[in-house]
Amino acid sequence: MSRTRFGIVVVLALAAVAALATLGATSAAGKSSKGPTIVIGAAVDLTSSMKPFDSPALAGAQIEAKKLAAAGGPNFVIKVCNHQLKKQKSCAAQLIQQGAKIAIDTCDVEYGAAATQEFINHGILTISPCVTTDQLGPQRFGAKGKLAFTMGGTAQDEGSAEAEYAYSRGWRTAIVVKDNFLVYFRDVSDAFAKRFEELGGKVVDRESFASFDKTIGNVISKVAPLKADVISFVTAFGELPQFVGGIRSAGNTTPIINSWGGDGTYWNPKNPEVTDYYVDNYASSFGDDPNPAVNKLLQALLAAKKIPYTASFVLGAATIDALAAALKKTGGSTTGSKLAAAFESFRNQPTISGPITYSKTLHSVVNRPWRIMKVQNNKETYLRMWKTAKVAKIH
Repeated sequence: MSRTRFGIVVVLALAAVAALATLGATSAAGKSSKGPTIVIGAAVDLTSSMKPFDSPALAGAQIEAKKLAAAGGPNFVIKVCNHQLKKQKSCAAQLIQQGAKIAIDTCDVEYGAAATQEFINHGILTISPCVTTDQLGPQRFGAKGKLAFTMGGTAQDEGSAEAEYAYSRGWRTAIVVKDNFLVYFRDVSDAFAKRFEELGGKVVDRESFASFDKTIGNVISKVAPLKADVISFVTAFGELPQFVGGIRSAGNTTPIINSWGGDGTYWNPKNPEVTDYYVDNYASSFGDDPNPAVNKLLQALLAAKKIPYTASFVLGAATIDALAAALKKTGGSTTGSKLAAAFESFRNQPTISGPITYSKTLHSVVNRPWRIMKVQNNKETYLRMWKTAKVAKIH
């Protein structure tokens, strides 16, 4: 993405593993499986703004594929094309030429749309490990969207969970700062506001900006002197350290709550350190997840010298779990329509990320429990699980 300006601190963190990004790199799943090789084509971003999400998701998928193959499961081989947010469609075409029968796409529905469309046009089941909207499916892609799924939940569910948690803390007034850059950011923000008010909370101020539009300084100036119990700030890019650091530098200590897109400490400014900052999340990347299997997967990730920028690694592994379960239902067939039907039949299907459920109309996971995480002095820790009681309707 040519407009990317992800902040010096982020650039330095990402550069540490830039060498991992290799066009067309192949990851063998293992040699213990007796089944046929099944090629998964991964069109992902390993060097630009989505790297903190796509890179751990890919690594988790690779580790889980190897584990399943060693146990006699499907013999997945993951072929990778780094689209760098510039060549999504051509990456998908290249992977199809390389024999991909199943596709993994990037962790945002808008950034991944061109690749998704190319894959599903060729009848290939396409899964994003961590798109968190209701759009990866028929809602955005029409009839062919039957072949598109995400292991993520919906933005409405996520925003509602944030609001419910905030209200449970006794926070009754909120400032809502909406990033209009992506539908994901917009929907989480709107769901937070709607659910917070349904619970009896009051939104005392609303501000907006769009990532990369260079207006975040104006937003900080407006928000910093205001009084509220909590600030809802939903984004994932360069404005995140600028806003959090700017608010704290101004002496405002109001708790800030963000979506899982603001997970991790890789972006944290060192001065001032991030404090009273919360996210809802799919897992903990810090070894304290309540699920021992997640902590074990994290250790495997670290042993492979992969950086868990965010918790997407668990969703990458869950993608492989779900694919293995779907293949059992299809008798080993990789035909896109058959695999899609298998996914639509999942009801509380076990995966390392928790049970997954889909329907014919919604290809995002429903009723997923969220981890509530807190960052204090640049250290992120797990607080509790939260399952949304009521999902706000915003459309």
